[in-house]
Amino acid sequence: MKVIAGLLVKAEHYEEINNAFHKVVDETRKEEGNISYDLHQDAKEPLKYIIIGSWKSQDAIDQHNTSIHFRNFLKIIEGKLDSLEVEVMKKVY
Repeated sequence: MKVIAGLLVKAEHYEEINNAFHKVVDETRKEEGNISYDLHQDAKEPLKYIIIGSWKSQDAIDQHNTSIHFRNFLKIIEGKLDSLEVEVMKKVY
């Protein structure tokens, strides 16, 4: 299972959100059900990010969504993004 999250950060919150990204990525990579968790920044638009997470199962995703570090991340980013899109994908081929 993959989770793909696209985030567009409000310019005035860039520093705070950038620090929060690093914390949530580092902690998420330690989770038992996590295969990989990578943060990407658009080369031309530095306020645009994509997080791509690979997980062993939907249960692992559910556990991540209730983890303290992820809930803290959600609190930090609240009201500081212009947009957020999250998709859960499964490999079919």
